[in-house]
Amino acid sequence: MAKKTKKDNGKPKVAVKPRQPEQSPQAAKPAREAPDLGALRKPVLDANAGLTKAETEAKALVEKGLALITQAKGAYREAVAAYREACRKAGVDCEFPGGRSTNVSPKVSFIVEKADKGIRVMVKGKPESEELIPLAALKASIGKAAYAFTDKQLGPRERVGNKGGGLANRLRAVMAGKT
Repeated sequence: MAKKTKKDNGKPKVAVKPRQPEQSPQAAKPAREAPDLGALRKPVLDANAGLTKAETEAKALVEKGLALITQAKGAYREAVAAYREACRKAGVDCEFPGGRSTNVSPKVSFIVEKADKGIRVMVKGKPESEELIPLAALKASIGKAAYAFTDKQLGPRERVGNKGGGLANRLRAVMAGKT
């Protein structure tokens, strides 16, 4: 290993290129002719006009298509309604499904009120379903407490629908003091 001296400070030596006289920026680049902007602008404007026209035509076609679909749906509903009515009177099952489906379960209302150590909940019309849900259970999870109550009093969610979600919203409102 070579000995370090004060002059080289341990840095590798780099060859330095001799300085060349500076050239002007115009001399560095060959002269170019300025493009004719007017000639290039016209095709851009023409293309932009064509694009705007195409967008307008496409929008009109979409609106016309939606109007046709709406008209056809109305005609179908009228025809099917008459056919279903005839099938019902004849006591025959209609092969065209449609209309609104029946609810999964009947409507249920809850009576919810604040109590000293929790919230008292009852299914309206079923006094035997009255239950006090402790505040600790509600603070842990309002949703879990609501679904536990509805599963116990009404049945599983798959059979009765989202009754626990409605109860959870009522519980949140009571806890916030809105009711």
